[in-house]
Amino acid sequence: MKKAEIDGMVFRPRINDVIDLLENQGIELNKLSALEMFGRDGTAHVTAYAEKVRSLEVWEIDKSWEDSLKNNLPNAEIKIIDSINQINNGLNLPKFDLIIIDNTIPMFGPKNEPNKYCEHFDFIKNIGKIMENNAIVIFNINKQPFNYDHQLSWKKRREEFYGAMDTSNLSTEFLLNFYKELFLNLDLATDFCDCVPRHLPHLDYFVFNLRKIRKRTEENLKNIDWISLYPYIKRKNLL
Repeated sequence: MKKAEIDGMVFRPRINDVIDLLENQGIELNKLSALEMFGRDGTAHVTAYAEKVRSLEVWEIDKSWEDSLKNNLPNAEIKIIDSINQINNGLNLPKFDLIIIDNTIPMFGPKNEPNKYCEHFDFIKNIGKIMENNAIVIFNINKQPFNYDHQLSWKKRREEFYGAMDTSNLSTEFLLNFYKELFLNLDLATDFCDCVPRHLPHLDYFVFNLRKIRKRTEENLKNIDWISLYPYIKRKNLL
C-alpha cells in the first residue's frame, strides 16, 4: 500500500460528511447564517461549505491570515478579532444559525500566554450569546489525546472540565450525554446530536442542533401553586 493511501486512512477531512448529516436531517444550509470562529486561512474545511450557506462570517485573531481569508472566501465577512474575548466579553453580538468551532488543540493563546486556553472549555458556556433561537453548533472533541502523558497541563484542564475520571479515552456515548447536559444547564435543549470522525482515532466533529428554552426558574414556576409562592415571587421581582 502506498504511503498516500495509508495517510488517507489516518487523516480524512470529513466536513463533507458533516454536511451530508445535516442535509439528511432536513437542514437547509442555504437558509443559515454561519460563523467560523477560528478561520486561519479558510482552507481546513471552510471552503467546503462557504458557498452552501446564506451568509458567512469568519473570525481570526492573526492578521497575517487576513489576505488569504479574503482570497479563499471572497463572499465572507472577515473580522480580525480575538474570538474568545469577543464571545466571553462582547455585548450586542451578532447571532448565527450555524457555528463552527475549529480551535487549536490542545492549548493555545496569545504570544504572551500560549497556554491560556484549552480546547473549547473557556468559552463554550457563552455559546448562547451568538446563537439565534435555534442553531447548529459544530466543535472538535479529542476522544483519545495524543502524547497525553507528556502534556500534564492539558490533562489537568480536561479533568477539570470533564470531571475526575480517565480522560485519555472518552467514549462517544459519554461525550454526547455530557454535552447534552452541559447545554441543558445553559438553557439550550438538544434537538439532535451526532459525531463524525475527523482524524482517527483522536478527533471527531461533534454536531449539536440546539434550541433556546426558557430559563428553568420560569419553567418550574409555570406549574406551581402561584398563591403560596406570591411572597417569594414579589420579593424576587418576578411579576
